[in-house]
Amino acid sequence: MFISPDGGVITKKVGYAPPAQFTPVMEEALKKEAEFQEKLVKLKKMPEDVALNREIGILYLQRQQIEKALPISQKMPDDVELNREFGIYYLSKNEFDKALLISEKMPDDIELNNEFSIAYLNQRDIEKALPFSKKVFENDPKNTSGLIPGLHIKFGIAYGNQIRNTAEDVAAENTKMAVMHFQKVIDTYPKSDVFEPAQFYLGVTYSISKQYDKAIVVLEKLANHATDERMKQSAEANLKRVKELAAEAAPEGDN
Repeated sequence: MFISPDGGVITKKVGYAPPAQFTPVMEEALKKEAEFQEKLVKLKKMPEDVALNREIGILYLQRQQIEKALPISQKMPDDVELNREFGIYYLSKNEFDKALLISEKMPDDIELNNEFSIAYLNQRDIEKALPFSKKVFENDPKNTSGLIPGLHIKFGIAYGNQIRNTAEDVAAENTKMAVMHFQKVIDTYPKSDVFEPAQFYLGVTYSISKQYDKAIVVLEKLANHATDERMKQSAEANLKRVKELAAEAAPEGDN
């Protein structure tokens, strides 16, 4: 963690890096801090500059210095971008009550509703995520935000995680919903960066629900056409396992 003298998180680096790789990280941290201090000096000269206040308020939130961002928010209570960032910040801290107060001010904001959906899905609360996702899907039918495919993936995974260890009718409904979300990405967003993951998760969903023939079709297609090497390897490994499960599940005497 790179921390400023006043406690702001400038940046962080996860994992080991040898000196040659770590030196640029340190240099970038110093550069970011210098640029931030320059902005603060500029703000003192131009305290009423709306764009600059907004930028610094958002940077304070990113630096985990909400106590310094709040006075800026109080000066600009109706600023959409700043409010959105505050909402996202509160969600990252699981302070849903505070985030909801902001959501009430901007109920149709696509990005904030997307963040609410993901936050509730991360808590495995699909029911609470649904109203927010509905607003995202309705307000962005052409995927102008670029968020729609990823949200479908998140919902597909959430439903898929609820297939096992549930009653047969509940498992069937969860399977149906997971398949619907993954298939939506495959059919509608073939150029998105989650196109291949959607195929992979669809194959896994069919496997979990013991629809082995469908799983094999999906995973074979992905293994043959995946452009990402790791995705190709994952598809091949899962395909092998699904074929083994299919063989084990086949009635005695079947070929």
